[in-house]
Amino acid sequence: MSGTNKDAVKIFLVEDHPVMRLGLKMMLEEHGFNVCGEAETLREAFARLPEANADIAIFDLSLNGETAFDGITQVRQQKPGLGLIIYSMHDTRLFVEQALQIGVNAYVTKADPVETLVDAVNAVVAGKKFLGPTLAKTLEDRIIEQSGHVTALRDLSSREIEVLTLLGQGFGNREIAAQLALSHRTVETYLTRLKDKLGVTSSRELSREAIKITHSG
Repeated sequence: MSGTNKDAVKIFLVEDHPVMRLGLKMMLEEHGFNVCGEAETLREAFARLPEANADIAIFDLSLNGETAFDGITQVRQQKPGLGLIIYSMHDTRLFVEQALQIGVNAYVTKADPVETLVDAVNAVVAGKKFLGPTLAKTLEDRIIEQSGHVTALRDLSSREIEVLTLLGQGFGNREIAAQLALSHRTVETYLTRLKDKLGVTSSRELSREAIKITHSG
């Protein structure tokens, strides 16, 4: 990949809000990048990415109410050389660790200045990992503070992370089921698995740990 004007880095945008997508495209092109394609759903991304010949794809993590972890994992498997950047409102350690685990190269939150994406693209082009400023300073501290859970958290599936995060945000079982379009019984199964993996025995303990982990840092 090359960042020169002659051979501009080609970027594919996956963002479900048209105004946000347009703003990102304008900003990136002003900095000399070539936005070679866009999608507002994972289905569109899968259809258009192969023909776009992109160097980097920037994904919003929440697309039409769903988290895009599984889709991003598929993209990573299908296009191992593609640079992957998440640009998301989600800034909890659970989401950041999961993203890095599945092979994302950079993670920028929407609380960061939008121009931070330029730094992220340049870092990925140079073969480096990149975390936006709201994450970089606190991630190491968060891991140290929650060191008793680090191994267990790395073993959680994407869906378990979603359930744990919603629990930590104060949602009840039925509300979690509605948010994730799952049955109440399925959510209870996930909660049982989370108790086992995090080493707690009661729902109250699990809720307390979920709040602590989700809102740490």
